[in-house]
Amino acid sequence: MRVRTESGVSQGESRVKRADALADELERRGIGGPAAILMDAHRPLLPLLRQGAIFLGPLLNPLLGPRRVGALREALEDPATYDRVAARLGAERRDAPP
Repeated sequence: MRVRTESGVSQGESRVKRADALADELERRGIGGPAAILMDAHRPLLPLLRQGAIFLGPLLNPLLGPRRVGALREALEDPATYDRVAARLGAERRDAPP
């Protein structure tokens, strides 16, 4: 069942947009390649990373801002979102010129 938000966008569509925005931000900062490698390597640690994001959230909010911390936590909480960001970064890394 799809749940619509006030803006008329489903939660799934909203997550896709936020995942794409996170991937775009990492690419814009020039760390898309390393982020893709780390995301692939740390996939088995995803449950531990989720707990770490919850624990470190109050410390990260002043440094990164609540919006970015929320996007990070959401990417870690939903395996499909995590996979989407990792795949998008990996695809952009493969398309980049050597």
